[in-house]
Amino acid sequence: MIYVTLGTMFLDFKRLVSKMDAIAERTGERVVIQLGLSRCTPQHAEHFDFRPHEELLALQRGARVVVAHAGIGATIDALDSGRPLIVVPRRKMYNEHMTDHQLDIAGAVSRRGWGRMVLDVDELDEACADPPPVPESYRPARAPLIASVRALVEQVAAAKRR
Repeated sequence: MIYVTLGTMFLDFKRLVSKMDAIAERTGERVVIQLGLSRCTPQHAEHFDFRPHEELLALQRGARVVVAHAGIGATIDALDSGRPLIVVPRRKMYNEHMTDHQLDIAGAVSRRGWGRMVLDVDELDEACADPPPVPESYRPARAPLIASVRALVEQVAAAKRR
């Protein structure tokens, strides 16, 4: 299953919806799209507007590959899911966003080896057929905090044992 998330932006993301719908039709693979406020309705892919966060995370964990707009929340959730990630940034030039800041996020994901950035949706057929590997180097931002707390707890426990 391919899980696609468009986030909550009020502007349409027709380029991505149309391409993923075509992939669902051509391949027969289950494609599930979280549309948010997008007005473009797929004909071959399953879709919904919004669901509780835990349901979204469960869908991502069950996916063969996650295709995400390059919003920071969606990107972090996708990375946390431990699934191959393809990021397709919303672009100002297509009236999909007010700015091109998602290019920066998608570029950072790509440079760090956490996923593949796709700017031209015609590359999605190949990207979904041969997704990038699951990132081994990604550590959630909370990992250093957890490590610090764990070290402090171990230090206190060691002091009590003395």
